[in-house]
This record gives sequence, C-alpha cells and structure tokens, in this order.
Amino acid sequence: MNHDSPSPSLATLLQQLRDESTTLFRQEIALAKAEMGEKASQLTRRSVQLATGGFVAYAGAIVLLLGLGDLLAFGLHRAGLAPDIALWLGRIVVGLVIAIIGYAMLAKAKHAMSSQTLVPEKTIQSLREDKDWARAKLHPSHEPTT
Repeated sequence: MNHDSPSPSLATLLQQLRDESTTLFRQEIALAKAEMGEKASQLTRRSVQLATGGFVAYAGAIVLLLGLGDLLAFGLHRAGLAPDIALWLGRIVVGLVIAIIGYAMLAKAKHAMSSQTLVPEKTIQSLREDKDWARAKLHPSHEPTT
C-alpha cells in the first residue's frame, strides 16, 4: 500500500462534488437550451408551412365558390332568368349561404369561448391542497377530525 499520496479530505471531496455538479447542471441547461432552440426552429418552419397551406387552400376555396356562383347562374339562366340577373343572383345566393355558415361557426366559437375561464382551476385547487397539507404538517395539533 502506498502511503505517499495523501487521500483528499472530506471537504475537498465535497467541493469537487459541488463543482462537478454545477458543471453538470450547466451542461444540462445548455443542452436543454440547444434542444429547445432546435424545436422552436422546427416549429417556426412548420408554422410557416401551415400558414402557406392555409392561404393556398383559402384561395382555392374562393375560386371554387366563384365557380359555384357561376354554375348556379348558369342554371338560373337555363331556367329562364335573364343572363345578367342570373349571374349576380347566383353569386349572391352562394355568398349568402357561405356567410350564414360562417356566422354560425363564429357564433358557436364565441359561445364556447364565453363559457371558458382563463383561471387555472386545477392549479388553484392543487395549491389549496398543498397549503392545507403544509399547515397540517406545521401544526399537527390543529388537524381537523374527519
């Protein structure tokens, strides 16, 4: 057994443990930051793709609705209406139907949002339970009997 190299003291070992734990914690934070940055970048890219897709679909829906209005106008013209009247009436009917559907969707969403509250009810309940538990631990003689 070699007694020439003194073994480190407990204080030195604790200091090394503290330093290594701090370094490890900092590395974990750096890794988390890098990972979150990468995920945020991916989310941004996907959001742009989603917005672009939504815009293209919206443009397609408008063209489709114009076509439906013209198709209805053609049918109205075949039914005997004057071409000018059939054209604006067909587009108005399609526009009115779409506006009614849109209004119904907005009203439903507004009603659903008005019944929601932003208060985090579960969190508040959990905090109350934690407070009651802490009080019971601090003052065991004041526990309510159940």
